Amino acid sequence: MSVTPSQEHSAAISSKGVSGLKDFSGQEDKTEEALRSFIVLDDCKYASKNIGNAKNNEFMECDCYEEFEDGRNKACSEYSDCINRLTLIECVNGLCNTCGDNCENQKFQKKEYADISIFKTELKGYGVRANSDLEENQFIYEYKGEVIEENEFRERLIEYDQRGFKHFYFMMLQSGEFIDATIKGALARFCNHSCNPNAYVNKWEVAGKLRMGIFAKRRISKGEEITFDYNVDRYGATAQKCYCGESNCIGYMGGKTQTDSASLLPKNYADALGVQIFDGEKWIKEMKAQGIKIEKQVANNINMDFVESLELSACFSMDEVAKVMSVLLQIDNEYIGKKLLGRLFDILDETLLTQVIKFHGYSCFAKLLKVYIKDIELVAQILEFLLRLPKSTKNGITSSQIDKEISKIISAEPELSKIGNELLEKWNSYETYNRISKKEFNDSNKGGMIDLRRIKLPHGWEIIHENGRPMYYNAQLKTKLHNPPNSTSNIFKVHSNPNVNKLANRSYNNLHNSPSGSDNRLNKRVKRNWVPDEEYEVKKKLRIEQEQKALDEAKLQEEILLKEKFEQETRMRDDLAKIIEEANNQKQLAAMKDMEVTMQGEEKKKKKISKNKQEVLEHKWNKYFATFVPNILKKYKDQHNLSHDHIKNCARDIVKTLTAKELKKNADKTPPEKPSSEKLAKVKSFVKGYMEKFIIKYNEKKRSKTV
Repeated sequence: MSVTPSQEHSAAISSKGVSGLKDFSGQEDKTEEALRSFIVLDDCKYASKNIGNAKNNEFMECDCYEEFEDGRNKACSEYSDCINRLTLIECVNGLCNTCGDNCENQKFQKKEYADISIFKTELKGYGVRANSDLEENQFIYEYKGEVIEENEFRERLIEYDQRGFKHFYFMMLQSGEFIDATIKGALARFCNHSCNPNAYVNKWEVAGKLRMGIFAKRRISKGEEITFDYNVDRYGATAQKCYCGESNCIGYMGGKTQTDSASLLPKNYADALGVQIFDGEKWIKEMKAQGIKIEKQVANNINMDFVESLELSACFSMDEVAKVMSVLLQIDNEYIGKKLLGRLFDILDETLLTQVIKFHGYSCFAKLLKVYIKDIELVAQILEFLLRLPKSTKNGITSSQIDKEISKIISAEPELSKIGNELLEKWNSYETYNRISKKEFNDSNKGGMIDLRRIKLPHGWEIIHENGRPMYYNAQLKTKLHNPPNSTSNIFKVHSNPNVNKLANRSYNNLHNSPSGSDNRLNKRVKRNWVPDEEYEVKKKLRIEQEQKALDEAKLQEEILLKEKFEQETRMRDDLAKIIEEANNQKQLAAMKDMEVTMQGEEKKKKKISKNKQEVLEHKWNKYFATFVPNILKKYKDQHNLSHDHIKNCARDIVKTLTAKELKKNADKTPPEKPSSEKLAKVKSFVKGYMEKFIIKYNEKKRSKTV
């Protein structure tokens, strides 16, 4: 995204902690005066219906359900797992059926803007200030204007210059399309540039259209000026002096100076690629040290040399997967798309692969196959990745029509027919189910029984519709349950022994027909006046006994299989010993060598599997420590005035060190669900020692810079 310089900028105190922020609350409110300087738009005005459109030509529906509280629909809230919100797509009334109308994920549509006003600065024109404290990532305002194509944009540049306009208000929406807020726009046009901004711009999809929003980069205090990094090219305008007053200020907006030192990537691309601020700063220093001139080589403010220098890793968390998928859903740069696909291809964790499917994965890849249709090698990699994805219902495949897209590829590219047909054959074995409607959820919950919408399902489970009632389905285990799966649900997977299945089904039927409709541990809403009676306690005890019996049966079956496998391996070893003993000629020796080569190959396979297992364990331990180490580090940030990046890097280093220690003690041990108080105490002690050393080095470095 690019913005042209809107106006000159006044000196502002550098934002190095709360005490250093400048408060403009005392300045006279100039909002009404500023509004008379342009034509106010309620929404962006599009030059034609064919521009401003998202790359997806169909609406994306989330999996959330209505959740009313005090007369307000709390579905898709900021802290929910709403697929649309996580991939920067707003839910739309009438299209997102399950979450209901007027959910929490409609900030652009509801115009839920922050409380801001316009004031006059000392050395510049108007500026925007916060009238109340704003939280990190809070939506501030939409950047509105006339959405035009590039040829019109170029013509307006000349026209505005001829008319004597000093300041332009253009922002790139996507490749070949711009928002022009020069004559028609909204208050967001007055947000000034800063080389160390407190806000950022992000692109969202709203009802099929792309819209640009300004969001808080950090906590913004009342009275503070709201700024973002224009990351501009001059577009022919005269370079303007920058007065932001930051220590990293490069002096001018626009022109070669700005181009050399501006951000190397738009924020959404940088987030999706996992790029940190210090990565760019380090690269710029290295280039300048080598005397290499830094230039932007393509549109959209992407420095290709910088991107090429990055060593990208696989997505590490659900948040990283969401950021990658949000960009791929709207991708307008094929080069960046390839880089992001590489991050997905390297994922080993099955939980994260499941998230790829949830974040509109099949729809996304159906579009990407069209984008990269001429790159046969990349298409083959995409097909291989799709083969690795965990089993799910067939609904997403059918609705996205990705199977039809692959059929076309097979017809056009015979060399991809083998893997393509293998993928289609795999998908054909999947089952299709109807989504649960709001009415069906309400019908299933009559009488105040368990509220299905509030159940947090374990990994791999989803709710389907079968015979007019909701069911819990796990495609990987080929298992259906009438009641929510819990920690013991894995005993109900499909076994080869029909008696085990029969007993498991009977146990769950008893549970479903009990007075409460479900075990009290699973209920989140039960009839208020119902009290467990003696009959219920008897049935509950019987159910527990049946579950234990089913578990014992399952364990017995596993022991039998292990015993048979051990006996088979023993026979194989005995047979091999006999062959060696009876080998009297060269033919027998050759046969032994061939067998030895085969066994070595199998051994290599086992070692490879073991290595993959080790990588998965390492990832699990990293994820385990990452759930609480950052919280322990919070106090050090405030006490020692450390930046967010310092804390993040320390957390990453500590997590890796603790993981290495755990794996050294026991290479096969998996992390517990939650840390014990004893474990927390040990980790805190380790963190304390680590941070004491870090802070000493940090302070020494600061002193050396001062000197």
